[in-house]
Amino acid sequence: MITQLSITFGSKDVLEKVRAKNPDRPMLLLEANTAGDQLALLDVSGQESVFTSPVHYDIKLHRGTTDWGRFVNFMYFDNLSPDDQKVFNSKANHFVTTDEMPEGLHAIYFMKEALNRSNNIILTVWDSSEDFAVWKRDERFKPFAYFQRPLNNYHEASYQGAEQDA
Repeated sequence: MITQLSITFGSKDVLEKVRAKNPDRPMLLLEANTAGDQLALLDVSGQESVFTSPVHYDIKLHRGTTDWGRFVNFMYFDNLSPDDQKVFNSKANHFVTTDEMPEGLHAIYFMKEALNRSNNIILTVWDSSEDFAVWKRDERFKPFAYFQRPLNNYHEASYQGAEQDA
């Protein structure tokens, strides 16, 4: 199992050049599901980053396949109090290791940002954005709903593979 992921952002030309320089490294070109041309390159090799300006995530827990599916979502939970951090860790651990995986979910990663250990990231990989939306309304998502507060600087970023439409 890999122990870290790295991501960087930029224009399609710049990100494609990085991939071309590293053909043996598995990298996913991702397009944000929001308006605009927001692209990211996710290095899923687990190796030292080749990016100039990377964001590193240390993987604490993982379950699922290495099939990256069609829809990738990052949920960020920051600024948790020490007590909330303990509760969050417990709930993330239970979901990743015990709960039945929702329909359409390929993989789930519980990660910490390497430079700021108080930043918690739940990365999920799905067949579709619809499957993700169903999960967010499901009972199995409720343990995380408590932490979706402005105080915790909760935010999401959703992507699809940029090559999917090519």
